[in-house]
Formats: sequence, C-alpha cells, structure tokens
Amino acid sequence: MSGARLLPLLVGCVMLSPLAIDIYLPSLTVMAREFDVPFSRLQFTVTLLLLSVGLGQVLVGPLTDRFGRRPVLLCGTVVYMAGALLGMMATSLGPLYVSRVLQGLGACASMTVAFAAVRDCFTAEQGAKLYSYLNGALCIIPALAPVIGGSLAVTFGWRSNFAFMFVFAAVLGVAALWRFAETRPQDTAPERRLYHWARYRPVLTSVRFVYFAGLAGVIMSAILVYVSTAPVILVDRLGLSELAFSGWFGANAVVNILAFFFAPRIIHRLGRVGTVRLGLGLIIVSGILQALIVTVLPLTSVGFMGPIGVLSVGFSLALGAASSLALEPFRERAGTAAALLGALQLGGGALLATLLLATPLSPQWALALIGAVLVSPLLWLSWRVAPAA
Repeated sequence: MSGARLLPLLVGCVMLSPLAIDIYLPSLTVMAREFDVPFSRLQFTVTLLLLSVGLGQVLVGPLTDRFGRRPVLLCGTVVYMAGALLGMMATSLGPLYVSRVLQGLGACASMTVAFAAVRDCFTAEQGAKLYSYLNGALCIIPALAPVIGGSLAVTFGWRSNFAFMFVFAAVLGVAALWRFAETRPQDTAPERRLYHWARYRPVLTSVRFVYFAGLAGVIMSAILVYVSTAPVILVDRLGLSELAFSGWFGANAVVNILAFFFAPRIIHRLGRVGTVRLGLGLIIVSGILQALIVTVLPLTSVGFMGPIGVLSVGFSLALGAASSLALEPFRERAGTAAALLGALQLGGGALLATLLLATPLSPQWALALIGAVLVSPLLWLSWRVAPAA
C-alpha cells in the first residue's frame, strides 16, 4: 500500500483521540452547570478518556498482531461511534463517563493501527518522518476543534459536539472499509495465547524502548496538564471569552503543527537522537520560564501561553523521533510495541498529570516541575541510553 494512499487514512485515525478531547473543551463550564456538578467532575472526563486511550492499547495491540490491522480499525470506529452516541444522549455524569471510556477504547484502536501500519510499511528514517506528520496531524484538531465545538455549542447546544464526533468516526470507518488494505506482514507468526508475558517481555525488557516510551509519557504529561487547566486559567481566572480561549488554544496548536511538519528536516540534519535532545532542551527552557514568570509576574494570558509555546515546539520535535526509536526494533511485534508505547505515552502521561493536578501545586508550577526537574535527567540519560541514530 503506497504512502500517498495510506497517509490520509492514518491521519484520520490519529485524529479521533484529540477530537474527543478538544471539541467540547469550550462547553465544559456549560455542561457543569447543566449537570449541576463541580467543574472538576467534568474535567475528569478528559483524564478518563486519556487513560482509556492509553491503557486500552495494551489490550488492542495483540489483537492487531493476531487478527490484523484492518478489522481492529473497523471495530474501533464502531465503538467510538457508540460512545459518541451515548455522550450525546447523556443526562447525568454516569453515562457521560461510560461514553468517554468507549470513545477512548475506539480511539486507542485507531491510533494503535496507525502507528503499527507505519512500522509495517516504511523504513526507520521514513517512519520517523511519518510519525512527525502523524503527530502534527494530532495538533490540527486542537487548532480547529475548539472553534468548531464552540460554534456548534452556541448554535445547537453542547450535545452537537458528540454528534459531530459520531459523523467523523462514521466517515473514517467508511473510508477504511473502502481504502485501507491490510498492512500486517504476511510472515507474522501468530502466538497461541493472545495475552501473556512472553508477548510483552521482549518489548518491556528493552532499555531502548522503555527509555523512549517513558520519555514520551513524561513530556505528554506536560501537554495534558496544559490542556486540562487551560480553560480554568484562561476562561475562569482571566475571564476570557470562549472565542478568545479558542484563539489562544488554536494559535498554540498552529505552533505545534508547524513544529511537527518542520521536524523531518531537523531529523535529516541532526538525526533522530539529536532531534530528541533539542526537543528536551526546549522543554527544560519552558519549565524554567514558567517558574520565573509565576514567581515575579502577575498571571496574564501571554505569561501563561508564552512558555506553553516553547513547550509545544520541544514536544513536537521530540515525540516523532522518540516514537520511531522506540518502535524500530520490533517489526514482528509492531502492534504490541505500538500499543505499549501508546499506553506509556498516554496512560502514563495522564496518570502523571492527574497526580500533579491533585497536589496543591498551581498548573504553572506543575509545568515547571515537569520541564525543569523531570525532563532534565532524561536529557542526561540520552547520552547513556540512546543509540546514535
């Protein structure tokens, strides 16, 4: 299957997860009032979805290696549609929470298939560039979804956001049914047992995989802290309108997109490990900036979003190259490896973000802790662990 034909489908696959996160962010305060619950209870729906996406991949990965990428993708879109439909009909938090779990499981299936298909079909260097493009596509939705979601909510109510997700997944499912050919290597040897330690052991005992996947989880936690707290800081504390919030959120997403799409050029010049190091360095700078600004200046939109822009560029540069380096050794277990990478990246990142947000730390100090304290040893370890690739 040619890259030109495969890439648009894979872009659609990775968009399901950010769409489920970002399209209804402007409506969270309205939903909290309608359900008559604290805002934090609605905020938990974001964390719940991300945990479902991350941890669900541990279950989905072996399924893609056993049954193939195509059937798992098709089933995933159906589950996602079911979750969107339930969310659209929810009148209390219970059904809404269930809908987010279903959407997370559906999104994790499509994301696992996308990353495994890249490993199936392309060389390591091509894969690093495609991972950057896919991660760039992950940022197109944050640029557009809040604007789309806010417009839909104002015109039709917040439930229209879930209707939009239902239609998007349906279109993706039809496109996959029509255009997505199986990419799993024909010589993949099916293992007798679907879930057992022997399947995961070669991946989880690889120092290279654990380092790059753990790195992805730590830097993802910073993005999740930002996404989870941006509505509180910009709308509730600073009093920005939904339109102004969407503007800031979208502008940062554009920065993400540009960085992701320039990343392949930087990979070509610096190599994959060099690009990871550059990205980590920028994340450390962003953490230091957050600490300095929150210490000496009052809270402003520019003061909060400026370091976020630096964080986003560093994240964009590091993630694609790190994903390629983590998955490269596992051709015969590409689905399982991609699933474990997703679990550590999204599940681990969501868990770390949740723990930090449960502390008395402000969002700015949580971001400073991740960038300046947690990422610094990862940069140092890159010279001890990472290959010259």
